[in-house]
Amino acid sequence: MSLFLEARHLNKRFQNIDALNDVCLSINRREILAVVGESGSGKSTLLATLAGLSGADSGKVLYHDASGTHDVLHMDEMQLRRLQRTRWGFIHQNARAALRLDVSAGGNIGERLMMNGARDYGEIRETAARWLDEVEIGRDRIDAMPMHFSGGMLQRLQIAATLVTSPELIFMDEPTTGLDVSVQARVLDLIRNLVHRLDVATIIVTHDLGVARLLADRTVVMQDGMIVEHGLTDQVLDDPHHPYTQLLVSSVLPS
Repeated sequence: MSLFLEARHLNKRFQNIDALNDVCLSINRREILAVVGESGSGKSTLLATLAGLSGADSGKVLYHDASGTHDVLHMDEMQLRRLQRTRWGFIHQNARAALRLDVSAGGNIGERLMMNGARDYGEIRETAARWLDEVEIGRDRIDAMPMHFSGGMLQRLQIAATLVTSPELIFMDEPTTGLDVSVQARVLDLIRNLVHRLDVATIIVTHDLGVARLLADRTVVMQDGMIVEHGLTDQVLDDPHHPYTQLLVSSVLPS
């Protein structure tokens, strides 16, 4: 696997709080990386910074592709937007905020295809229908409005609308938070199968160590804006070295 995206010495402050404190990490092509920690640890801030949705006070986010190395934090707006719409994807915790609820399910998927140059209506509709099948919604719902969908269906529609253009890198921010346990399991199984089949690199932020264990090759643990531990997921969760990681792991073990 080759180096794909890396953060170098990222720092970011909100008022007098260190949201990111000298954060360094990397992800390889076709790798799944989990970022775990409690609320307020800085993990969602890190994800937004890596994805170019938020700036940093100092440091670099380097994206490596065939044309060279690019600092995401210093890309011009048009170049960054093109990257986010074509080669990257972002799956939000709140699917309602990410989707257009007044546009059909098929339209939400087709919109990203059109942003990437698709123009043939028949092909767009067939691709959208195929992806509805992929995420277990069913092509018969292609003209249904998402405002009538359940939370789990909305999240699966967001996944389809993100993966339809075969991006190389996906950012996921707590993709199953707020869903019923049975729905969470279904969505996680879907994510795992799709990202492995498509060989897409994935950075997933979660407070749920079970999600990290199920999906991630490697895991980084954040506390107070800093990475306090990192390594292969099984190593981090089965033999944690940092006291904070030990506390996180022990808190989810049966007493």
